[in-house]
Order: sequence, then structure tokens, then C-alpha cells
Amino acid sequence: MAGFWNYRVIFCEATKDDAAQYQIHEVEYNLNGKVTNWSETGAAPFGNTLEALQDDATRLKTAFEKPVLKVIRKERGYELVDVETGAEAFAEPPAGLTQ
Repeated sequence: MAGFWNYRVIFCEATKDDAAQYQIHEVEYNLNGKVTNWSETGAAPFGNTLEALQDDATRLKTAFEKPVLKVIRKERGYELVDVETGAEAFAEPPAGLTQ
């Protein structure tokens, strides 16, 4: 399936065992900008060179330019929603990306 991805901040609410926390995750979208998947664990910068590591760290920081998301349980599975509005998570496809 064609699509795109970006980094997003996801808020995880407190549980009886863990405190609430924010993490940056990779989020995948279809060509219409609808979320199709997200990483289970938080992202960390990496690279084969110091420059590549710096570039990835810069990409991670772009997560702070977008609304914070949280995972909610639905009747069938889970969904990412905007923390402030409760609207389903969405991202504009990058320029030049077509169906």
C-alpha cells in the first residue's frame, strides 16, 4: 500500500502501573492522510554517521510542529485522535505525492 509516514508525539495516559508520558512515534498514513499504523514503541534517532544521526534527530523534532495524539480504544481495535479536539488523527500528504 502506498502512503507516507512522519513522526508524531503520542500521549499515553497513566495506568495503575505506569505514569502518564509523551513519546515520539512513527505514524503511517494512506495517500488520503488517514492513519493506517503507528510504531508500538517510541522512536529514537539513529544513523550510520554522525551527520545521519543529526539529520534523524532533526526529523524527530518535527513531531512538535503537529498536534499531540493519543490512542483510544474503539469497538474494534484502536485509533489515534487529536488530544485537544478528539478528532481522528490526520496528516496532509507531502507535496507531489499522488494516488
